[in-house]
Amino acid sequence: MKKTFLFTLSIAVFAMFSCKNSHDGIDLKSINVKVEIKRFDKALFSINPDSILESIPKLSNEFGGFFNLFGEGIIHIGKAEDPEFPNFLESFITDKMVVETYAKVQQVFPNVDDLNAEFTNAFKQFHFYFPHRNIPEIVSFVSGFNQSTVLADGLLGIGLDRYLGSDYINYPRLGIPKYSINDMKPSKITSDCMRAWAIGEFPFNDSIDNLVNNIIYEGKLMYFTKKMLPEQPDSLIFGFSPAQMKWCENNEKQMWTYLIENKMFFISDSFAINKYINDAPFTSGFSQESPGRAVVWLGFRIVSSYLKNNKEVSFQKLMLNRDYQKIFNQSKFRP
Repeated sequence: MKKTFLFTLSIAVFAMFSCKNSHDGIDLKSINVKVEIKRFDKALFSINPDSILESIPKLSNEFGGFFNLFGEGIIHIGKAEDPEFPNFLESFITDKMVVETYAKVQQVFPNVDDLNAEFTNAFKQFHFYFPHRNIPEIVSFVSGFNQSTVLADGLLGIGLDRYLGSDYINYPRLGIPKYSINDMKPSKITSDCMRAWAIGEFPFNDSIDNLVNNIIYEGKLMYFTKKMLPEQPDSLIFGFSPAQMKWCENNEKQMWTYLIENKMFFISDSFAINKYINDAPFTSGFSQESPGRAVVWLGFRIVSSYLKNNKEVSFQKLMLNRDYQKIFNQSKFRP
């Protein structure tokens, strides 16, 4: 297996995503893609702890590479062939907090029909633009709040226990900050997952790792996610509240001016970059009304301007272009 990527994403009513044409006039009905999420969470917690030795080979056969990923990379109990693996797995599925969490997951997600429809349409879009790329197998799991999404070769995993709603009582008890809890809703699943999929399909070119390259890359990820989910509002895709979204729209010029006047675009210190790119209650250097990661909105606007001013560049070419400085320079973006 190639390198495995794990993404904990900052975690809004499900957007009804019907089979009508996308904003680009794509006839989704004509595209032969169907996504059905495999419920590893249900399979795992249906195990009788007394027969766990017999159940492990069955889970391994049914879920293949994901079962190994779950043990090693998500709940960190080792490989299925390790002598202590059955004991560790039994401890996990009988842990009081984990069992209570799984019960809540079943309450919030008795079925995943809406998610199946959303993912089917999103990956129809993906197949239309990138017909030679694979559609992942999507698996749901409960991890004890360890992961929101996981990505590996041909696999996309959803940690349903990270999407139980912003009113879920245990999130604050776990020390998860409110700005993250606000996005830990069922409606955020598809945009989080499509962004994660884009990271795996179009990885960051870190040969020059500065702020502007990160801003452009994040803007590309948002452009991709919007393209895959054209029915969803910007606030949901960006993970901003409507008020924060409006703040970005109204303060675009001020953000741009601040970054230029303070010579921030070409800083390469990772700590400084993370203050702008990572989740936070607000963006460093901007007002406290700003969302964390507000510069991602700028990145999206720069990428949009690049496509607008370079008509010969297709969406596909954009996603394959890893020369972020070229995108920045040729965008002719001015707020």
